[in-house]
Amino acid sequence: MITNQTLRHLIDLEMEYRGKDPFTSPEGKVGNYIGSGDGKVTGEFNGDIFWDLYEEIDGGVCLTNFAGRIEAANGETIHFDARGHGLVPDPDKPSEWIMTYGVKFVTTADPYIWLNKTLGVWEGEFNMETYKHNYRIYTYQKGLEN
Repeated sequence: MITNQTLRHLIDLEMEYRGKDPFTSPEGKVGNYIGSGDGKVTGEFNGDIFWDLYEEIDGGVCLTNFAGRIEAANGETIHFDARGHGLVPDPDKPSEWIMTYGVKFVTTADPYIWLNKTLGVWEGEFNMETYKHNYRIYTYQKGLEN
């Protein structure tokens, strides 16, 4: 049994919808392709993020799937698949969403290979009026041991 697992902040994401064509395959994704974008990654490592978004509405809750890659500042690539839910907590502010995901990373880059052995928690906010996303990703402390 795994015990005493605690989350540690990994990175922050500032993302924006750009209306680009998808670059990930829709195969195995949750829902339908909605759009794509990019943004900045800061924290344990820095870089740029490129993403596709797939969604499906189920009983007032949005099932969502972000898929894409992070290009770290050192030139290495980290792929990710994040699956979760979004909802509008205040009906008087229908453009303000809260979002939570579980995220799996895949990379062959030595400095980040430890990410293959952990899962992350991705949480934050999305504003439908500005198309801006602000998220934080946490990983299990134990997963940070190389």
